[in-house]
Amino acid sequence: MRLKKLKWERKAEERPGALLHAALDVFCRQGYRATRLEVVADAAGVSKGTVYRYFRNKEDLLKQALEERVRIKLGATEAALQEFSGAPAEKLRFILTGYWTRAQEADFMRFHRLMFGEIARELPLLFQYWIQNGTVRGWKLLEGIIREGQESGAFRKNADAQGVAQFALSGLFHQAYLQAHIGTKNRSACPPDRILQSVLDLLITGLKPIKLAGKKHD
Repeated sequence: MRLKKLKWERKAEERPGALLHAALDVFCRQGYRATRLEVVADAAGVSKGTVYRYFRNKEDLLKQALEERVRIKLGATEAALQEFSGAPAEKLRFILTGYWTRAQEADFMRFHRLMFGEIARELPLLFQYWIQNGTVRGWKLLEGIIREGQESGAFRKNADAQGVAQFALSGLFHQAYLQAHIGTKNRSACPPDRILQSVLDLLITGLKPIKLAGKKHD
């Protein structure tokens, strides 16, 4: 099976999506400034002129590629969570396990290296767009699960839902970077699966209401 269609086989309605996917992949691999639009066009199976038919310039292409990533990646996570019928603690395990798995994938880390490195320096407005619509949106998704647990009584009401959500996601992100992307996994006695389970157990146990002398305390 061919990985991409030849440009004369590509239907017009497929071209913008193919370009967005190809552009983000090439930007992540080669760097934003080093990438030439003809390389993106070739990766998408279209001509360079086709790129300018749909996008004003390289920055516009990156902006729309980021918007598409948010729509697809976070949209899929939110849809999966809506279909998940478990208790709040199970939802936390479901979301964080999926995040941990994705965070160890090479394309995930290439993307974040691009964003937190070159894009943060050279295109700060686009970087802020990603932070607000990617990172912060992910924090709020997790925060919403914790607040749901607080309202149902599954989690203690005095827990800082916002702080816990941000710490949990950012902590897992950093551990994934260390474990999967810079080689500490080969030097650590603690395998990645144990790290995830330890974080989940600590997080969920810490959120549960404290019971003393037969009474529940917030």
